Amino acid sequence: MLKSYIYIFIILVNVLIGQNNIDKDPICGHMYSASKSLSLQSTLTENQEKIDITYYKLDFEIDFDDEKVIGSVIINGSVGMNQPDFIEFDFADEMIVDSVWLNNENTSFDHSNEIIKIPAPMAIPEGYNFTCRVFYHGNPPTSGFGSYNFDTHNNIDHVWTLSEPYGARDWWPCKDDPSDKADSVDIIVTVPSEQIVVSNGLLISELEMVNGKKTYHWAERYPICTYLVSIATYPYTVWYDEYIGLNGDVLPLEYYVYPDHYEMVYDNYLLTKDMMEVFAEKFGEYPFMGEKYGHVEFGRGGGMEHQTISSMGGHSQWLIAHELGHQWWGDLVTCSSFHHIWLNEGFARFSEAIWDEASQGFDAYKEYWQNHAYYGPGTVYVEEPNTAAQIFNGNLTYNKAGWVVHMLRGVMGDSLFFETLKSYGNNDSLAYADATTEDFQAVCEDISGLDLNNFFEQWIYNEYYPKYGLSWEINEIGELIITIQQLQSWQYFDMPIDIRVVLSNETLSFIVNNQYQIEEYNLGVINGLPLSVQLDPDGWILKEVQYLNNDNILPEIKNILVYPAYPNPFNPETVIEYFVPSNLGEIQSNIRIYDLQGRLIDEIGNSKSNIGLNKVFWRPDSKPSGTYFIQINANNNYYTQKIQLLK
Repeated sequence: MLKSYIYIFIILVNVLIGQNNIDKDPICGHMYSASKSLSLQSTLTENQEKIDITYYKLDFEIDFDDEKVIGSVIINGSVGMNQPDFIEFDFADEMIVDSVWLNNENTSFDHSNEIIKIPAPMAIPEGYNFTCRVFYHGNPPTSGFGSYNFDTHNNIDHVWTLSEPYGARDWWPCKDDPSDKADSVDIIVTVPSEQIVVSNGLLISELEMVNGKKTYHWAERYPICTYLVSIATYPYTVWYDEYIGLNGDVLPLEYYVYPDHYEMVYDNYLLTKDMMEVFAEKFGEYPFMGEKYGHVEFGRGGGMEHQTISSMGGHSQWLIAHELGHQWWGDLVTCSSFHHIWLNEGFARFSEAIWDEASQGFDAYKEYWQNHAYYGPGTVYVEEPNTAAQIFNGNLTYNKAGWVVHMLRGVMGDSLFFETLKSYGNNDSLAYADATTEDFQAVCEDISGLDLNNFFEQWIYNEYYPKYGLSWEINEIGELIITIQQLQSWQYFDMPIDIRVVLSNETLSFIVNNQYQIEEYNLGVINGLPLSVQLDPDGWILKEVQYLNNDNILPEIKNILVYPAYPNPFNPETVIEYFVPSNLGEIQSNIRIYDLQGRLIDEIGNSKSNIGLNKVFWRPDSKPSGTYFIQINANNNYYTQKIQLLK
């Protein structure tokens, strides 16, 4: 880890190129400032920004035959010092508003352009509280990932919701923005008696009606965003477990699954409480200990972190860990707008890796990140969060954002990093509320004492990654001199970098602070000639590395030296490098590529290899994404390594 090595001896000799010009890059400067101004934008109307919603009560009946809902929503809120002209709620145009009551009086309204506009009383005093009840019906549209769905499973009626990012308005009137959490929500749903309704919080009542129907009343008493409110209905198979919290408190775990999937999901779902123990130790206690946690199956692939009850379309350990991690990162602390969605999804991806580390060891954690690397363009910050596709970019919102959290762990070290996460989740102004990137950065800096402005600017608001070139030499008095070049053209990255020097009888670790185009470091006198000099060997930085002077490296070795392929993961091309020492002379070499099933899919580099560094490029234009194995046959020795193709 970047901050955890004991053996650190660094003498920065000089900065050779680029020191005077790096801060004057107009492109980078423009990108930073533009991104930060964008973070202030809101999807709310001017009138919506002037009201605060404190409570929702959803009360509706589901008509499966006509695929419609009929009901009402009670909305409590308050007005601050700025008076609105209208009290406004988001609601799909496809839905019908039957009537609106404001403070128990029937009132006029306009419903158009997906907004219900209710004339506000004149001369509203600051702190004015209002209660609005909207009666409505209709066939909810489906937007985003499936905001409201009439579905079937095994030809049995099934309703499920997934309202992220802006889909709550498709099935109930609300202020549909993550920046305004209601203090509590009641969800009352009437369905045919064979159906089971699952929702947020605790089940308050289950009332059998005389007409063959049943009414379920769920209550969420923790603050909650509209996109995290959900329902799912089906004749589920139900079973229960429990989690014992850090203080001995008992939390009920509830699992609602399709009857025909029970045996398939059971074993992995039981891992949930083990994951909760891991996350509680790393992140702080599960944030909704007064209610429950659980899973409910729904008709979409993947999952959704509905507060206290994740909707699950799969049962892999990574999916379970991901949605559970969201209970802290997304539900406890929610991104204030979808510009900052990485605060939800990047942390949830990081939660997957933490589970790998806890259950399989640190090597599995490192391998996880190598399998989820992204080297392309685009910013983690979402500049235009208008559609689900723009917001939930798999490479940026998930993979690169997860790498950002992973890199922060490397920069800060475990102790400060996990202290920061706990402080972030327990912050008085952020817990059960919302946060921006700037809020999170402030917590990181407060706990660590580090200036992380460059880190956040280059990794959140800017694009791409560093391409490092490393060379080294031993000077006349036995000092190891390394030179690091940043070979990319887009910007220079400011990062601490681990350097590992392998000698015949010991391994030395150093940290160098690197930020310019070319920098030279004197690592002092070492005991002998290095067998290898490695840059960031444990993979704490999203990067590519080229070893620039391998033609004269390792003059004492007697056999082939094979270097890790780079980039890895890769698209569209990776480079395979190996060093042939002078004692072997020219040799015959062969490189073969195999898939996971052991099938030979390509053969490259079947030729003579010269003394020194040899490079072979593999560009699998027609091959699908996945894991492959490189096998190098050189001098009657076989060398194998794993690579990942991402398309």
